[in-house]
Amino acid sequence: MACAAFFTLAGYEFIRSPATVLFKNAYGAENLPLVMAAMPVVVFSGVALYGWILSHLGSRRTLLVTSIGSGLLILACYLAVLNGSKIITPILFLTKELYIVLLIEQYWSYINSSLSSNTAKKLNGPITGIAGLGGVVGGKLVGVTAQPLGTESMLLIAALLLIPAAFVSNLTYRRYGEPAAPPVSDDAKPHYMGWQLFKQNRTLASLLFIVLATQVVAAVLDLKFQTLLTSDYVGQTDSESAFQGNFWGNVNLVSLTLQFVGAPLLLSLVALRWVHLMLPLVHIIAITIAMIEPTVFTVGMAFLLFKAFDYSIFRAAKEVLYIPLGFDARYRAKEVIDVFCYRTGKGGSSLLIALAQKAGVAINNYYLAIAFAMTAIWFVLVFPLTSKKNDTDTDAHVM
Repeated sequence: MACAAFFTLAGYEFIRSPATVLFKNAYGAENLPLVMAAMPVVVFSGVALYGWILSHLGSRRTLLVTSIGSGLLILACYLAVLNGSKIITPILFLTKELYIVLLIEQYWSYINSSLSSNTAKKLNGPITGIAGLGGVVGGKLVGVTAQPLGTESMLLIAALLLIPAAFVSNLTYRRYGEPAAPPVSDDAKPHYMGWQLFKQNRTLASLLFIVLATQVVAAVLDLKFQTLLTSDYVGQTDSESAFQGNFWGNVNLVSLTLQFVGAPLLLSLVALRWVHLMLPLVHIIAITIAMIEPTVFTVGMAFLLFKAFDYSIFRAAKEVLYIPLGFDARYRAKEVIDVFCYRTGKGGSSLLIALAQKAGVAINNYYLAIAFAMTAIWFVLVFPLTSKKNDTDTDAHVM
C-alpha cells in the first residue's frame, strides 16, 4: 500500500499547484475562498458515495473504482482546459482536493487493519516516508517541467500516475486479503458514513474536532501564502507553478526526514500524549514569528512546517489511535474524519472568509491570528483525545 501511495502522491504534485494556479489565473486569488467554500458540499457527497460503494462492493473494489474514477475525472478536466474552458478550473480545484484524501485514507484504512499498535509505532513513519518519496519526486519534477511543458500538461501526468497506483493497491488486496466487515443484522447495520460511532467513542469525537481545527489552520495559512505569492508573481504563471512545485517538493523532503527518523523515534520513546501536545506547540511558535514579520519566507515557513508535520509525525501518531477500533470505525468513521472533516475545516473557514470579504472586512489581515487561535484550541483538545478513559470507551463500544 505504501507503494500505491507513492504513485498517488507523486501524481498529486502534478495537479496540486497547477490546479491552484489555473484557478487564480481564471478568477483571481481573491476568489480562492469562494471555491474552497464549496468544498464541504463536494466532499460530503464524495464520502457519502464512497460509503454507499463500500457497502455494495467491499473495500478492495471500492478502492479500485475510486482510483480509476479519479483518473478519468482528472483526464476530463485536462481536456477541457486544453479547449480553453474557464469554468472547469473550479471543478479541477475541487477534484484535486477530494480525490487525494479519499484515496490516501483508504490506503491507511487497510494498513490500520493489518498492523498492531506496537508495530504501527515503529512502521507508520517509514510507511509515510515511502509514500512521501512520491511527493518529493513529483514536486521536484513539477519544478523542472512546468515551464518547458506548460502548466496544463501537468494534469495529464497526474491522471496517468493513478494507473500504477490502482494496479499496486489492487494487487496488495488480492495477495494479502481483504479485511472482513463484521456480520450485523439488518436493523443494526451502520449508516454509510458511520455517524453513530462518534456518539459511542470519545477518541473518534476528539479526532473529529482536532482535524477540523487543524484544517482551519491549513486554510488560512494557505490563503495568506497564496496572497503573498500572487503579489510576487503577477503575470508569471509558469514561474509561479515552478516555485510552488519546488515549495511542495521541499515540504515533502522535510516530511521524509521526519517520517523515517522523527516519527519512529518519537513514537517509540515518547508517550503518545506528549507527541500530540508537542505538535501544536511547534506551530504556535512558527505562526507567532510569521505574525511579527509576515513575508513569503516566514508565512511559507509556517505553512511548510504545518504541512510537513501533518504528513509525518501527526499522521503517524493519529493512525495509531485507529488501530484498536473496529472495521466501521476504520473504514467509515475514518473517512468522515480524515476526508470530510479534513476538507470541511478548510472549506467551512473559507466560506466564512468569503462572507467577511463580501461584507467589506479586510480578512486577509487576520489570517495569521485565526491560525494562532485555532492552534491553541488544537492544543487543548489533545487532552480529551489522549485520555485513558478512551480506552474503556473503545473496548465497550467499538471492538
